[in-house]
Amino acid sequence: MRGAAGDKIVIGYDLGNSFSQISYAYLSQDSEVETLSCVAGEEHYNIPTLLCKRQGTGQWFFGREALRFAQEEPQEAIVVEDLVELAIAGEQVLIDGESYEPVALLTLFMKRSLGLLSLVSAPERIVAMMITSRKLDSVLIGVLNRTVTGLGLGYTRVYYQSYEESFYDYMLYQPGDLWAFQTVLFDYREDGIHSMRLECNKRTTPIVAFVYQCLYPFDGERCLPDISGLGGDRVAQLDQQLLEVARQECGKGTVSAVYLIGESFAEEWMPQSLQYLCRGRRVFQGVNLYSKGAVYCLLDKHFGSKAGKEHVFLGGDKLKYNIGMEVLRQGQESYYALLDAGENWYESEYNCQFYVRKTAPIGLVITPLIDGNVARVSLTLGELPQEHEFSQEDELAYCEFSRIGMKLYMEGEKQLCVELEDLGFGEIRPATELTWRQRVICGDGRAEESRGGFAPVMVCVGDYAKEPYVLPKLGVRVYCMEELCYCLKENAFLLDGSVMNDELLDFIRRDCQLPGLTQVLYPMVHQQGALSGFVSQILTYVGLYDPETVSQVEETLRAGSGLSDLEKQKLQTDHLVEQKRYEEALRSYEGLLARIRENQEMEVPALQALTADILHNQGVVYARQMLYGRAAQLFLQAWKTGGGTEYFSDYLAAKRMELPERDYVALAAEYPDRYRESLELEQAVEAIGQDFLETPEYRRLRQLRVRREDGELAEYREETDRLLQTLKNEYRKRTGGRRVAAERG
Repeated sequence: MRGAAGDKIVIGYDLGNSFSQISYAYLSQDSEVETLSCVAGEEHYNIPTLLCKRQGTGQWFFGREALRFAQEEPQEAIVVEDLVELAIAGEQVLIDGESYEPVALLTLFMKRSLGLLSLVSAPERIVAMMITSRKLDSVLIGVLNRTVTGLGLGYTRVYYQSYEESFYDYMLYQPGDLWAFQTVLFDYREDGIHSMRLECNKRTTPIVAFVYQCLYPFDGERCLPDISGLGGDRVAQLDQQLLEVARQECGKGTVSAVYLIGESFAEEWMPQSLQYLCRGRRVFQGVNLYSKGAVYCLLDKHFGSKAGKEHVFLGGDKLKYNIGMEVLRQGQESYYALLDAGENWYESEYNCQFYVRKTAPIGLVITPLIDGNVARVSLTLGELPQEHEFSQEDELAYCEFSRIGMKLYMEGEKQLCVELEDLGFGEIRPATELTWRQRVICGDGRAEESRGGFAPVMVCVGDYAKEPYVLPKLGVRVYCMEELCYCLKENAFLLDGSVMNDELLDFIRRDCQLPGLTQVLYPMVHQQGALSGFVSQILTYVGLYDPETVSQVEETLRAGSGLSDLEKQKLQTDHLVEQKRYEEALRSYEGLLARIRENQEMEVPALQALTADILHNQGVVYARQMLYGRAAQLFLQAWKTGGGTEYFSDYLAAKRMELPERDYVALAAEYPDRYRESLELEQAVEAIGQDFLETPEYRRLRQLRVRREDGELAEYREETDRLLQTLKNEYRKRTGGRRVAAERG
């Protein structure tokens, strides 16, 4: 079909070191693929890949024009051949006394050759170009990237693929009977005959196609444009050699069709070979299969084809592994695809973000498409910041979650590179700028891991907002649903009905792009639904927490309904104590006491009871840090403020741990009316002592004592040092590694 002058076109560029070709098609489903001819009205498709400079001037020729000038003006002509090999080598080329970048020379040739397209379309109408070459590697791809940049093709999309894939794409658009079985291609080149054998594994879905390649080097003449200068015996010998090549390739299975590529294939010198090849097979001869196959690939990318949807090609340049992660998607286990088999490995790249809540390894799942076992590979994040690494003033800095940015790309057919970056957790925990880079060899048996042992990776739910939402009363700015869930859960003790508002609904719908969740929440906001149900719906939908944690948050919200802000904050601080976040808890308790002293609205008995509870819980924190003197003072204040047997009992227990036995007995005697409490304390201490005798720790201590008595002092000191260090680390962890508590005491 001939296109109109304004029609868009796609082109296939066969870039060879000796010659190149250009095929094209108008962007239409019924378009025919044509190949540009260097000579109008004739089938001269090969464009010699060379340049020629007129000596002493800036005049350059390319292709056939360059050859013609070199023949007509040999004294003025400076011929530059092997442009592709020169560009790959990368060394400067000296021409007419001046050095040239080899990539610039290749760019000049391609730009001049692409100018031939002006006969069929304007350059701005080229929407895509596929460059196909014998073999693609990282060096040639780098050369092509620089060349394409120099071509200045504007918005034209440029792709690369190998000859074997162009062969596959060409066959996709041929009648099915031609590749019902194997298809063989023989490509006559200067270094020998290159064979390609296309096979399809129809037992897989989709059908996997392979191309097996082999080179049969020449013995004697490098190429045969004509045989007029050869004797009959030599021609017969060449025919026999080709026949042996044909038998080797066609003898490996049933062959439906054979393609002979190259001008050197001619019926005059290969009668025996042709007779064998045509026996039960269709045989085709031509020169432009690769450039046409490149065009067919672009048409398939744009329109799709039935055959293309049913097949996947796994050539040498194709990624042969599906790479993904096992993740939690809204709380449900799921597989998250990252890189798909069948794509060109040099074009395979993926960027994503996800959340982790531990520093255990992240697991990649690598599944080979051909053969081999599924491998689970660890990606180590290293140590993300821990709680004690943040300053005591920064109460919101510590967070168990981290948003991780990940980039995956291939550096080779099997070489996967993974780059990870800690993005923090919004304004709740700033990014650390920590990055990790890891290389993985796909298909390496050493990479196999057992299932499990990986950190729970959570897929982001909704978009990350450009502008934050500020939670009422809390004043915390959140940018995504995960940050919102964290704040709702961690501050459940402080939440009230003000959280349920239209501004939050707008943030979820517009900024996070979750209209479905908004529809569920809307009636709760406008029909005075329960706060516990509203928060639970958000937490369950996002799946950041397990169902048990969501239930605990619901219970906290129900229990907190009707409580004052001071009472809610006290419950929240108690929760910090249970999490062993002692320094945060002490600061929060001090703030509460300051607010109570300023509060004149609550009744005095309620203030006294709340104050007593806070003082008592402060004492519990100091007691857990073995600061018994300070703990005893607070227990005594709690008892004097609010009364209560529990407070006095804890006071006695703290003094029992602090004082020598004689001093403690004297202290207990000062409270004769509390004899029952002191007696119960002694009974409890005795019971605890008896229980300790049955613990593994006590048995370990006995073993250490025996070692010391037996003279094994080195082993004794080593084990006791290890035990003491463990206790010190645990103590530092609980106290935040600071001496604030001791100084307060």
